[in-house]
Amino acid sequence: MNAVQKIMTTIISLFPSTKLKNFCLNVIGHEIDLNAKFSTNLVLGNSNLAIGSGSIVRPFNVFRDVNLLLGKNSKIGSWNWFSSAIALAKHPQYLPIFSIDESCGINSRNYFDCSGGISFGSFSDLAGVRSTFISHFIDTKISQQVCLGIEVGSYTMLSSNVTVMPGAKVGNKCLVASGTVLIHREYEDGYLIAGVPGKQKIMKDGTWFSRSLGHVSFIE
Repeated sequence: MNAVQKIMTTIISLFPSTKLKNFCLNVIGHEIDLNAKFSTNLVLGNSNLAIGSGSIVRPFNVFRDVNLLLGKNSKIGSWNWFSSAIALAKHPQYLPIFSIDESCGINSRNYFDCSGGISFGSFSDLAGVRSTFISHFIDTKISQQVCLGIEVGSYTMLSSNVTVMPGAKVGNKCLVASGTVLIHREYEDGYLIAGVPGKQKIMKDGTWFSRSLGHVSFIE
């Protein structure tokens, strides 16, 4: 993306959500379905947007030097920060991607370091607020910065104030308790994960883990 495209992306992204806005962003190189809703957000640097049909990105998020891949019928709330480390641009493992599959939900007021890549499977949910995802760190043994991607499986829910460290891989149909710290390891499918560091506790079940709609209604 050249300098003109970057400037135009920043300016156009500040406008409210309309089909015309989506069309203009597509003209300069992005891939946004005309029926998606991309509200007033700040898009900076070398960022690329790919947003599927029926998806919603609510206002007041920041996207800086990150590739956003948003599957159909998914949602991102407000006041989130998505960015990558500029100093790692030439790193061989540098994959500054934030990818969520279809019918996935990301709530508001969270921080995502996307330097090594962050992905959520379909029908997964980041609930609550104040969760932090870090995908790069300084390896003191070799005195270098290293990227390790973060993966969250399908039908998995992360609760409020979760910290996710580089290299964490969470399986399908898991429930991560509030305040948990997920470390560099693979967590198996179907568990409640809790603690510092996060440990597999008990198996979980319930209709949430097999639903066919992303949206969850209130109790009537």
